[in-house]
Amino acid sequence: MQPKFIDLPEKKVVGMGTKFISIFSPDKNNMKTIPVLWGQFMAHISRITNRVGEACFGLVEMLPEAGGKSHKDEMFYIAAAEAADFDSVPAGMIHRTIPAGRYASFTHTGTLMGLENTMNQIYNVWLPKSGVQLRNAPHLEFYDHRFIPDSDKSEFDILLPVR
Repeated sequence: MQPKFIDLPEKKVVGMGTKFISIFSPDKNNMKTIPVLWGQFMAHISRITNRVGEACFGLVEMLPEAGGKSHKDEMFYIAAAEAADFDSVPAGMIHRTIPAGRYASFTHTGTLMGLENTMNQIYNVWLPKSGVQLRNAPHLEFYDHRFIPDSDKSEFDILLPVR
């Protein structure tokens, strides 16, 4: 897989989050916890009154080694939509600022059943050979009109923050 490199402006997002165990762990639970989170978020997305556009983001955050993890491969995932500001974050939702910067953008094509293969190609094949360094920012998923659940023609972008 070869990425496009894009410069993303700062974005404010509002959404809902959950802990999960990485797709690369033998104990992975991402395909159980993250779809449930998306279902909960989509049921409440209309409560974001200052939403910008129709696209959604998935943010993957690393948890601190000390005190924040119940499993060594645990991470935090946020299903979110872009918002104009944080003035009216709905109760039960959280907010984050996606920092501006350069991202390596990969497109996953097909159903989510093939996501593990795509992630393996990005993180275990492309990244070690690329010479590119990651920067400290959330790893992103970008869902727009191309995302069609359970379709072989579905597409969404995976964005790695790079220097």
